[in-house]
Amino acid sequence: MYTKEEIRAVRFYTGDVEGSEPFWSDPKAYVVLNSLFFDGIGTETARAGEGKYLDPDIIADIPRLAGFFNALFSVFGKNRSETERHTFRVERFSDYSVMKQKGHTVSFTSTSEAGFLSEYRDRTGIALMKFIIPQGTPCIPMGEVLSEYVKSSEAEVLLPPFMELDITESAVSPGNMCITDRNGAPPVTECRVLCGKYRRITVNENSDKYGAEAGIRVFNALNEGREPSAEDIALYIAWKRELFTVSERTDND
Repeated sequence: MYTKEEIRAVRFYTGDVEGSEPFWSDPKAYVVLNSLFFDGIGTETARAGEGKYLDPDIIADIPRLAGFFNALFSVFGKNRSETERHTFRVERFSDYSVMKQKGHTVSFTSTSEAGFLSEYRDRTGIALMKFIIPQGTPCIPMGEVLSEYVKSSEAEVLLPPFMELDITESAVSPGNMCITDRNGAPPVTECRVLCGKYRRITVNENSDKYGAEAGIRVFNALNEGREPSAEDIALYIAWKRELFTVSERTDND
């Protein structure tokens, strides 16, 4: 059902990597991969501020990057949830606010059928998200797609970028106040999220290489605790906007 390239892309996204080959050996490549879908560099800055490494190799080879994205998008195109699923996510409040404002997922969004995972509380300011994934929704249940799933305890169900979300906020329940962020602060909010339609994305592997090169300099500066140059920021942001095209056609049918 899935090609070798598709399975490799799914394994790579989960952090199941081996060897020392640039790009493919980074177990936390998703830190950069997801930041590419956000406007500006606020997401990159937040991740670097949390001590996460922005790997320049992820964007150093645009055709390689496009090949990964296209393979992962292809898996979403082949897979629909066979049942209604209920999943959970501990999200950065800043990223949650963007999703709420836009009304859809911005990047790949990892959710768990095993509850709110403590591994993802290493963030400054958190929102607790409870997802309802209707039957027939494009998603990737890792344990069902991968024959060998090294993080099976996480019971991950991955949602694609640009999936419509109907978000209903509520006060944080008393039982969840103990779920704290990296600074020991309780959740800012809790919400129920109903997943909706998803729009297909294409990747422009001929996007401006100078923008990607500027992105590498931005990453290096943020990794070192420096302020990137305004020129590099502008080039990188323009490149991110050029990298993806979102179809008007929904991909749930």
